[in-house]
Amino acid sequence: MAAPSQEDRKLQELTNLYERRDFVKAIEAGKSFTKKYPHNGYGWNLLGLSYKSSGKITDAIKVFEFLTKSNPDSSMFQSNLGNTFIMVGRIKQGIVCLKKAVELDPNMVNAIEALGLAYLEIDEQEKAKTSFERVIELDPNHQRSLYFLGNLYLMGQDWSSAAKYLKRSNFGLSQSHYLECLLCLGKGKDFLNFYEQISKRGIINPLVGGLVAHVQELYQKNIENTFCNKAMEHIYVGHIEEKDGFSDELAKKLIHYHRSNKNDFRSQSLLHNGSQSSGNLFLLDEPFVKSLKSCIEKQIELYRHKFKGSEQGFLKNWPKNYELFGWLVSIDSGGNLDAHNHKEGWLSGSFYLSLPKSEGEGKDDGKIAFSYDGPRYPSGGRVSEQRIADIKTRDICMFPSSLFHHTVPFRSEEERISFAFDVKPII
Repeated sequence: MAAPSQEDRKLQELTNLYERRDFVKAIEAGKSFTKKYPHNGYGWNLLGLSYKSSGKITDAIKVFEFLTKSNPDSSMFQSNLGNTFIMVGRIKQGIVCLKKAVELDPNMVNAIEALGLAYLEIDEQEKAKTSFERVIELDPNHQRSLYFLGNLYLMGQDWSSAAKYLKRSNFGLSQSHYLECLLCLGKGKDFLNFYEQISKRGIINPLVGGLVAHVQELYQKNIENTFCNKAMEHIYVGHIEEKDGFSDELAKKLIHYHRSNKNDFRSQSLLHNGSQSSGNLFLLDEPFVKSLKSCIEKQIELYRHKFKGSEQGFLKNWPKNYELFGWLVSIDSGGNLDAHNHKEGWLSGSFYLSLPKSEGEGKDDGKIAFSYDGPRYPSGGRVSEQRIADIKTRDICMFPSSLFHHTVPFRSEEERISFAFDVKPII
């Protein structure tokens, strides 16, 4: 058997660096490798993946665009470019690439699933459903697509069908969503028993926190909330001034970006008379991103310091590894955002770039309101207490991601613009 060539050895070294998630060294090795072996597509691909994984999305896109042009029949390169486009909200371009990947390889499970997720971003639910069903046809135990298909049925409040798929999956929040199904199917005893089981398994997240808070408040059940008891006591309102590193000029650039249609707006059924950006704005190569991220990170540390003595689960179990995920929401006169919580977050927040003026009877117009009342969950005829945060322009409001919240409708010629974000655990 012939000894591996120097090119093969160097490619294996690059592969090892990527698999160890040492992306800084992988990028350097990848740049050196592609310079010496410019026709080796696998080396270019690993360089692109390393850029993508380290948040250098612009560089990753350049690499994958080069690969798809030089290797137009590679389903892998088309899929990688499509997934990278979607990360920064370029959904339509991502779909074009992913469809091409599936045309080249009709059994490419990862591309089919990614296409389903992209369709969800633009509210093409039937196309998304077909994609996930195709994955399960190819792999009946595919954990991710079982989860995503179950979530599609949750969106339609078909709790029985959702439970059927979620029960078979251990991916993501599948077991927590199964708990949600038990509540919505009116299986109270099963809910309490299953909650005890998953608590013993150490499952703690905002979805479970919101479910238990709903049951505590509206059913007067004396059970411990593993995520956060009395979440309203953990709402924080601060203020970001220009001296904190985010100027009015940067705020204007952020708003201009939102209005420029550089990325696609996300389909958002909860949002009325407004627009929401797609992808993670923290990954953009834009002048406002670095300053904004620095300000948000400082505010998160202020939040943790304020509640440093808390025994609540979400603070005691603060994720060791997390990412910041951010998006913009603009709402026009007569609009609002319906009640919801952030099941994949940990700590959530909004930085208010522009708020409509409110006074007199309409003093709460456009503000953020909090409740323990899950809008899709049975309430037994009871109504939860509500708290409205007193916010103004350049305020930042942070709260446990389990807490349900909505915006108070308003009528004003002024636009309501906020930058929303989640601290998202990396699992």
